[in-house]
Amino acid sequence: MKVNLISKVLIGTIALSSAQKTTAQLHKQIIPITNIVDKFIPSNINPDKTFDILTNLADIFSGNLNNVSVKAAKSKNRKNIKLKAGRTRKISHSKATKKTKNVKSAKNTARTSKISQPEPIKRKITSTTNGGRYWVEGKNISYGFPGEYTVPKGQVQKGLHIANANGISLYRLRIANPDINFDQLVKGGTTVKIPGRYIITPGTVRSFDDVVKTTKIDRHYIKDILIGIEGRKQKPDLVCKSDNVKSKQYPNGCPTIGFGHINRVDGKIIVNGKTKITEAKAYELLAQDILDAKVDALVYMGKPLFNSAPESVQTGMIDIVFNKGVEAFDRSGSPTRLIKKDLERKDYSAAAAHTVLKTGNRGLKKRNIYRAIMSTDDLTKAQRNKALSILRPYYIETLSQFPGQKWKSERAYMQRAWKNAQNGKTYNFFSK
Repeated sequence: MKVNLISKVLIGTIALSSAQKTTAQLHKQIIPITNIVDKFIPSNINPDKTFDILTNLADIFSGNLNNVSVKAAKSKNRKNIKLKAGRTRKISHSKATKKTKNVKSAKNTARTSKISQPEPIKRKITSTTNGGRYWVEGKNISYGFPGEYTVPKGQVQKGLHIANANGISLYRLRIANPDINFDQLVKGGTTVKIPGRYIITPGTVRSFDDVVKTTKIDRHYIKDILIGIEGRKQKPDLVCKSDNVKSKQYPNGCPTIGFGHINRVDGKIIVNGKTKITEAKAYELLAQDILDAKVDALVYMGKPLFNSAPESVQTGMIDIVFNKGVEAFDRSGSPTRLIKKDLERKDYSAAAAHTVLKTGNRGLKKRNIYRAIMSTDDLTKAQRNKALSILRPYYIETLSQFPGQKWKSERAYMQRAWKNAQNGKTYNFFSK
């Protein structure tokens, strides 16, 4: 909307003088201003709200006053500004500006608190090998009991950061705290319940074979997808790098280390180019990420329903969580909502085909194909053919995302994987 210079000056000066007048006086003063100004402040507005609007206008227009040339009148601090109607209004700039700054400063102080990073809680740890009490058990797996975390007074924190600091998903944090709105900043003094967590015992997982034995996840999935895709050239990143997948939260790509691990290592936030780990630590982080994804999938589906699915379909669900986080489970149109209904109907063909996430990213589209093919591994031949039939349009569309000579090898890998799946072989995607 076009606003002429006089209107800018008028609105700005009135706004800057707001600290010297009551809201009722300001409201009366603004009513006769031109129709242009009425678009900013309607004539029927509640006078009690006028003050807030004027301070916002001051933020917008006061910067223009420095560029407006006005003639000096009787003193250095008082100016005569001729209005369009021919009248003259005297306005003191120095005091009004000072008071407006004070008002603005007070508002900012009241409106914002220090956003800080949370500290992880101290958990009581116990072994999971003493029989039957735990959802997942293993020689190298411990259980960290639930606890509580209180946001320091005078600070605010993001729910996602509280979850990350304690190694759990925001999804599980929401479940444990139904009365807290984690879509907003959590205020100081708020006590947050932290769910229990299954933890890889430090130093016990140091290799690929250790990951397989500890997580009890299909070795082909770990090799073909987690190492083959998350690793760079099937090796872990020992220095933190960006994954180059841009998003609203990570406009320059998400910082990752090891085999696609994000957020923290040993309680410290990872930093591009600075955080470094050993290869043994990379495998430990991989095992922990698989374990976290498995627990989230179990919580979402419910243990009986999750365990009723073929193992390869379970693995497909785990990979969705590993790749996109459990928050993807709870969104409208989420594939996991479809999968849950498929499992309830015992339609495992549809469940395998529905492990495809909606995405516009070419690399993630490719991953979807491999994930869905892998999910058919434990199905009967008839079930697998049905799943591939459901998946076929998506497969053809994904191939079209890799045109020309540049993507020849990527197409070849997918085409070979698809042909092998039709013959019952659903792994070794990247073998030559």
